[in-house]
Amino acid sequence: MSGIQLYLVAFDRDKTEAQRIVAESARQLEARETKLIDLVTSLEPYINHKDDGSLRAKSVAYLAAVLHSLPPNVLSGQERHLLCEFILGRLEGDVEGVGSSAEALMALENLGKWDKATAQKVMQTFINHTQPLRQFKLQTERYSIVRLLDLLLAKYRKALQELHDADHEFMTAFISYFDGEKDPRNLMIIFSVLQVPMTEWNIHHNAQDLFDSVFNYFPITFKQPPDDPYGITAQDLKDRLRDCISANSDFAPFAFPQLLDKLDSTSMNTKRDVIQAIQACVLGYEAKTINLYSVTLWDALKFEILNLQEEDLAKESLTALSLIAAKLETADGPLNAFLRPIIKECKEHLEDAPTKQSEAAGRILHAVASSTPIAADKIAKGILPTLFVLYTATDSVAKRRGLLEVFNSVVSAYIIPIDSKLGLDTKILKEYAINALQIMINAVSNAPKSEVSFRLTALSGLILLCSIPTLLSDTDINLVVDTVTDIVLHEHIDGHGDIKSQAVKALTELAASVPNAVRDRTIPSFMVELPDAPSEESIPKLVLEDFVQLSSERQIFDTVILRLRNKYNAARHQKAPLEYQRAMLLALLYSFTYGSPYQENGVIISDYFTNYAEPLMYEVAKTREDDRNSSILEVIGRIVNVTLRPQSVHFQSSVFNRHVEWISPLAKSEEELKDHIITLTPFRVHYHAALRPEVFDPSKMIELMREQAQLVLGGQIDRPVAAAIQQHMSLLINKFANPREMQVTLQSCHLDVEALLSTNRSPAALDTAFAVVKALLIQGRSVALASKYLQILFDYLDSADQTDTAGEGMAHRFIILLAPDDILTKENHCNVSSLHRQRTFHQALPRVVATVQDPDSTRSNKDHHLIALSGLLRWLPYSIIQPVLSTITPLVLQTLSLEPLTSQIHSPALTVLEATLLHDPAVLAEHVPGLITRLLTCCGGASQTAPPGVRAQALRALALVPRRLKREAVVPFQRTVVKRLLACLDDGRRSVRAEAVRCRMAWLGLEEGGGEED
Repeated sequence: MSGIQLYLVAFDRDKTEAQRIVAESARQLEARETKLIDLVTSLEPYINHKDDGSLRAKSVAYLAAVLHSLPPNVLSGQERHLLCEFILGRLEGDVEGVGSSAEALMALENLGKWDKATAQKVMQTFINHTQPLRQFKLQTERYSIVRLLDLLLAKYRKALQELHDADHEFMTAFISYFDGEKDPRNLMIIFSVLQVPMTEWNIHHNAQDLFDSVFNYFPITFKQPPDDPYGITAQDLKDRLRDCISANSDFAPFAFPQLLDKLDSTSMNTKRDVIQAIQACVLGYEAKTINLYSVTLWDALKFEILNLQEEDLAKESLTALSLIAAKLETADGPLNAFLRPIIKECKEHLEDAPTKQSEAAGRILHAVASSTPIAADKIAKGILPTLFVLYTATDSVAKRRGLLEVFNSVVSAYIIPIDSKLGLDTKILKEYAINALQIMINAVSNAPKSEVSFRLTALSGLILLCSIPTLLSDTDINLVVDTVTDIVLHEHIDGHGDIKSQAVKALTELAASVPNAVRDRTIPSFMVELPDAPSEESIPKLVLEDFVQLSSERQIFDTVILRLRNKYNAARHQKAPLEYQRAMLLALLYSFTYGSPYQENGVIISDYFTNYAEPLMYEVAKTREDDRNSSILEVIGRIVNVTLRPQSVHFQSSVFNRHVEWISPLAKSEEELKDHIITLTPFRVHYHAALRPEVFDPSKMIELMREQAQLVLGGQIDRPVAAAIQQHMSLLINKFANPREMQVTLQSCHLDVEALLSTNRSPAALDTAFAVVKALLIQGRSVALASKYLQILFDYLDSADQTDTAGEGMAHRFIILLAPDDILTKENHCNVSSLHRQRTFHQALPRVVATVQDPDSTRSNKDHHLIALSGLLRWLPYSIIQPVLSTITPLVLQTLSLEPLTSQIHSPALTVLEATLLHDPAVLAEHVPGLITRLLTCCGGASQTAPPGVRAQALRALALVPRRLKREAVVPFQRTVVKRLLACLDDGRRSVRAEAVRCRMAWLGLEEGGGEED
């Protein structure tokens, strides 16, 4: 059997076999085992079958498939030409298999480029003999045809343009060819096909027909099917259609009237599409065309802004107006004609300020003025004289505020394009700047302090004026800076009328635009308010807090920290109160942490450490141990940390070697060693936190930890000092100890938890054990040892049951294990496992469950384990807890029964229940009675034994019960709950009363069938 015969047999039965037959036929042609003439001849009985159109179509499909499978250079140019003629000849009398014919032609073109005549003939044949496209019912056939036409217009534009120029009837047939197509995949290509003549050919005589052919689809209402394999969205079609509508200025007489007519639609989506199409037309059409319709467009678009329906429609309309002004920039007359009605309309609305229309007028003026400097000048010249006349003529503060808001809108237009128009001319604006400056300074300084919004509007205007280069003189800028500085330093208002925070922010913004003025005038004024040695009662903390905000601006950052350092040195030299010295250091720390220090490659430069942090370290080194203040040392340590930790290993190593002698506690007498560790630990913990692991000598680390352990476990130091030392030990273990030798290291330092708790069960020993375990859990590199130590802690919790106080204290310490730590962080180069919370929780949970469910376990032992579990739950996200909800829910409910009611124990349990009710309420279905009873207990009622936070949280959870659980399960408890909630309505805390009201409404809603199951 021939290839065509085999193909016809397999076509409907086995597509894979049909493809194999095609591949074999192509191989035979390539190997010259079959001649092309023989292949074509074998098709004759089938491709010309008069009575079976399906057979003819399949025959053409076979030919197309074979041609697609052929590699280049198999067919000669003459053979390809003959095949083209053969296929095109068929189409003149038979359109069966037209899609396959298109595929065959695309395959032939892929095998060798066509000449001009062939491309023209292919186009003419399809346009003349397959008209219209919609006659072919199969989308796949139409898709093949439009792909062929797309190929022609992509590769043979010149040839087809010549065809258009030579045949005046061609364009009419070409346009009508696509009438009625609805398939989105085909339309995407058709829009692209039509866009070629729209943009590149002379289509003046066919403009309306060509425009109508695409505008018939406007607006696009296509909804993408959920299982659409092609991924074509409505937005894709809208974008492609918009490109067509805006492709040629000849479309304007048809586009704008129809678009504006559709702008009256009640559909917001249609309005949105219309405005975006108008924007595209403004961009695509010539300026002389836009000039003809600019005022008409303004009359239509202003409605969407002045009579606001949807904010995004107003924004799009403003963008369209801005684009029109930008398009008319080069022609003074058309721009004036466009701006004249805008200015006139906005003036009318300013007379009624403040109204929504006057606010909208300000937005319009800003949008149009932002489009081009010329438009900005014309807007300023047309609006500002009237604005100032209206301002002077009224005594209404509200109206003056509304007018200043419009002024700010106009002025801000001069700022937006500043990066792209560095030579911006402010000559026109200067004529009004001085008048505006006087008005706004007077408003800020002399307006009633209760008129907050008026003063803030004027303050914003002053910032805008200073932000425009060359607009104000140095004297005027200094006046603005002095005015704002005076508000910050000397205006003291409590409650309504206080604008100090906004004034501080204004100073920061001024520092960005006029840094020299702020540097020369504001900073010295602040320094005057910061004495070298104030008394204990007159420390100017508020002034310092305001001053340090200026560090957020890069241009004056260095000046701010330099003045802070100098002021600190002076305060120290004058023996100012330690609280004042510490406040200075805190300001310096804030600047480095939240300010804008100079960076290289995203890293703070090392000069800041060298010039600011290291001198403080030398100062600490020179200070006698008896004179060291722990709070000051801690702040110095933090400053060192933030400036040193981003630096390279090489830089840190040099710093470490320079300071190792005085920081190291070794080679000292026992008493000196004790004093050294106690006094220096607040600094050293932050200093060592900054160092990279490669910098610190492990041997010195072991010696240091050994001495620290001996000191802490001796029990002769205060708890806060011991806590700082234990935090330092956690850091050393986590970051510097070798995980492979961890147990040996801990044993050599007397910090092995098993040995430690077997011989010493003092509070200091317990705190130390938890510090060690926490370091290992977070590290995640000594998993077996950490797990072992965690179980030892639970063993001790069991054995501590004999002394209830000791057991409870032990249980409360479990909250430490997963608590956030500002030292053990990745920023401090510590080892932080991303799974340490999950791992710890899943290791601890079986132990808690076993103890609580053990009938032989005492009540106090169970309570201690529940407290420990609550401490762990406090820091866990719901995603970790969710897989074990069925296990922990009974434990959480039992936790709510513990007394006394405390935030530390009960708040985590309530958080878990609240999240469960929101996300997995079915888990609580079998616990409804116990859940409601315990929540009511935590709500407090008349006794109010629970903390306010717990009471409010319990009420929130209780309010979720009728909403998230089945109605039939909670209705029996409605009366009891509503009655108990009456006492909560009289709670002494407003937040609790508010939650009680919401909770009671939720339960009363059950009478209306308001419960639901989600």
